[in-house]
Amino acid sequence: MDTELPTHLWSLVKPRIVTLLSVTGAFSLLAAGGASVATLAGFVVAGACVAASAAAWNCWYDRHLDRHMERTADRPLPSGRLDHRVAAGFAATLLLIGTAVGLALLPARAVVYMLLGFAAYVGLYTVALKRRHWLGVVLGGSAGSFPVLAGWTAVRPLTVEPILMALVVFAWTPAHAWALGYVYRDEFASVDVPTLPVVVSTARVQRGIRYAVWSTVATVAAVVPFAGPPYAVTAALGSALFVVGFRPFLEAGTERAAVRAFFTSNLFLAVLFAAWGVGGVAPGLSPWSQLLSLAAVPALFVGMWTARPSLRGVPSSVGGEWRPVTDRLSAGMAAFRLRMAREYERPGKGE
Repeated sequence: MDTELPTHLWSLVKPRIVTLLSVTGAFSLLAAGGASVATLAGFVVAGACVAASAAAWNCWYDRHLDRHMERTADRPLPSGRLDHRVAAGFAATLLLIGTAVGLALLPARAVVYMLLGFAAYVGLYTVALKRRHWLGVVLGGSAGSFPVLAGWTAVRPLTVEPILMALVVFAWTPAHAWALGYVYRDEFASVDVPTLPVVVSTARVQRGIRYAVWSTVATVAAVVPFAGPPYAVTAALGSALFVVGFRPFLEAGTERAAVRAFFTSNLFLAVLFAAWGVGGVAPGLSPWSQLLSLAAVPALFVGMWTARPSLRGVPSSVGGEWRPVTDRLSAGMAAFRLRMAREYERPGKGE
């Protein structure tokens, strides 16, 4: 038996992506009012298996492409350490398990949304658009929206609130993906994958990300009237820190700033959905949740920036969070000194 097989199969499922999708889906279920432990566990298992299957099929389909990129060439499939037939069988098994668990423990409508997310990621993004158009990330972002709809409909029918939260994920995806794509743009270019940072200048990438950031903030704000106080407080703080985290890239366009923006976007989505879920199951804790958010959300962001996570050996940039404030204070003090100097130089003032 190949002792490395479990490790190879684990790498196919892209654990960080599956975790983030599971977080958004599970907290959506809680935001809808929560459910029994069995239903929640069934949702997490089913959703994680379906998402993991989509990730594995993505790796299987892209195995020839990945062979020519430095960051992916050493993965089990492109390196030849894992047989592609084993990978395909594993991906199919995950899909079957996820679907079976979902149908056994959840309403059918929730399973339908899970499968639509699978189809969006594998069919729309991986097969149809990734190698053909820079809009692949934008339209493929719909894949990340479906776990939100699945989580909510596991408890009750759709309303405006979960649809808006699904749109939050859709709006968030381009800024997140283009920040990552900017760091790896040379590798994507080498295999003719036309992600936005490959096909346009840095200035246009910055412009596209700026639109995506502010579209995300606007969509997040649109949810506030429907969600509880924990969400409102976290949305206000988190949106401000989300913008601050992207600001260095929008100004300088460096890879270090892009790494910072990428990890900022991950944290922002996670804390936003956590607050949304808390508001759904524990509205009575709202005052305490607000105090916790006021302390915890800035601490999480500043702690992450200080830790300086890295991609491809490129560390995240750090510092400059308060530069807009200090710049305004400095400009104000300079204007005040100039005004006082002019007053002093007026006839009769310096005698």
